Amino acid sequence: MIIKLDELNFQKRIDFSYEVKKDENLDNRILDLKNTVATGYIIQNSNNNLELYVSLKGTMVITDSITLEPVDYSFATDILENDEEIKENYPDCINFSKNTLDLKKILWQNIVLEVPMSFTTQEDAKLKGNGWELISGDKKSTEIDPRLKKLEDILKGDD
Repeated sequence: MIIKLDELNFQKRIDFSYEVKKDENLDNRILDLKNTVATGYIIQNSNNNLELYVSLKGTMVITDSITLEPVDYSFATDILENDEEIKENYPDCINFSKNTLDLKKILWQNIVLEVPMSFTTQEDAKLKGNGWELISGDKKSTEIDPRLKKLEDILKGDD
């Protein structure tokens, strides 16, 4: 998403499907991005430096840490960068000769920073899945695993 540096205000819906598929460093932590909108503006401050202000909101589809099912995770972040920081952190994004800024690369890097280390929608009472259940230390299971049933019979015989 290339914007002109003299484009003072902008609000754009951005498609990150290509970035989600190609970023190998994420290890599939982001499965999809939906409804991603960047709203912002560019100003020239008193030192004649450009400043970029962006509010980025959207929904990322990530994997639930417990059930491993895809879940929606809403995110919002604010970005404040000046032209010196952009040149240092994203050298290939700003082109003063064409008076343009590739905003998509800057936004993508900030989205990656918003990915949580772990996230679950499960409540404590619902900690179970297909064929498994989390048993806390104070709750004992009364069911015996059928594979261990013969072992129980052997141990009863030792009494």
